[in-house]
Amino acid sequence: MSLNIAKTLIHGAVVGLNAYIKPGGIHRYSPGTLFDEVLCNLIFITGNVADAIELGDKVRRGELAASSIGYKKLLVDPLKEVFRTCNIVHPQFIVPLIIGGVALGISGVESILEESSKFKRALELIMLNGAWSDIKNFIDALRTIGRHDMYDHLKESSYVDIAILKTSVNLNEICKALGSRWKGFLIIEIHEGMLFTYLKRLQEIYKSERSLYHSIIKLYMELIKPYIPSTLIERVKNAELCGYMKTQECAKIMYELELLFRKSKLVFNDISEVVILIAAFGSFEGLK
Repeated sequence: MSLNIAKTLIHGAVVGLNAYIKPGGIHRYSPGTLFDEVLCNLIFITGNVADAIELGDKVRRGELAASSIGYKKLLVDPLKEVFRTCNIVHPQFIVPLIIGGVALGISGVESILEESSKFKRALELIMLNGAWSDIKNFIDALRTIGRHDMYDHLKESSYVDIAILKTSVNLNEICKALGSRWKGFLIIEIHEGMLFTYLKRLQEIYKSERSLYHSIIKLYMELIKPYIPSTLIERVKNAELCGYMKTQECAKIMYELELLFRKSKLVFNDISEVVILIAAFGSFEGLK
């Protein structure tokens, strides 16, 4: 059962990653190697997500205390394993999926949206607990796996100081700090409620689109709207009226937007992170 749920989550994430065209974002024809890197990360952690769900299930059954869940086995080891396999790690995808898996196991919900309070309590249990040594192991791992940018970002935010870690820092605060640059981390940040807000919106879109693929593109376009310069607003509106990827003509408009965005150096990879992860949990909700 745990493996089936993990496969469902990863399948949804891969659909979100593949969704083409997301102008200015990550998709299978986006320039560079980012798409291949993220795909490698997602596929490789399927077993880790299954293990996380099983671990949470043991807590729910009373076989294991939640306080016994250490971040080293849960997060640090998988990050290092991904580094050895894929040569580069994108924790903003891995951490939310694994933590989300634990929360699914602890809560035992069949729907995150219909049993949101139950799922949120399970998520809080993981995000607000954990020894300072666990937090330190996770932060140090970022440097070990070559994510010096993330490590330095936390250092600049004073989260690397061991004295601070001993007093009050939890995983939720770390994810919030990292989420200021890598929005994927905010999916599991409990105060933002981003997971529930965007998952509900994806479900609403899905009712008319009847396709997770098209629903993800539409959600992505909604989320980038506030950042579109006035010179391109009309073109974005035309793409919306056309239905984005509904026809060849619509796809042409989206392709032209992609070229214009790249030419104008408009990059929305952070929003791609959000929709890819929302697609993962949308798949769990039964969106296909």
